Order: sequence, then structure tokens, then C-alpha cells
Amino acid sequence: MKTPIHSINIDFSHSSEAKALLEVLDARFAPFPNAESYLDGVCDQLKEAIELLESVEV
Repeated sequence: MKTPIHSINIDFSHSSEAKALLEVLDARFAPFPNAESYLDGVCDQLKEAIELLESVEV
């Protein structure tokens, strides 16, 4: 995973939080074509976070 020079760290306590953020990003930024390249990376990282959280949740 590449970490950009400028980054935001978000701690999720449950996969549902990461899923909710992914849904908001998908819905909010879909109409903005210039945001897609950056948001693709953000969404990929969110999907990795969701998979990780789901693997450790009971």
C-alpha cells in the first residue's frame, strides 16, 4: 500500500463504519469525474480496511 506524503488516518472500530464511509464516498463523488483517480485509491484502501476488520471481527 502506498502512503502519500499528505495522508489522513482514520481508526475504525467496526467494519460497518468503513462500509458506511465507502458508501458515502461512492454516492457523493460519483458525479465529479476529476475526483475519480484520487478517490479510487481511497476506496481501495477502504476496501482493504473492511476486509481486515471483517477478518478479525467475531
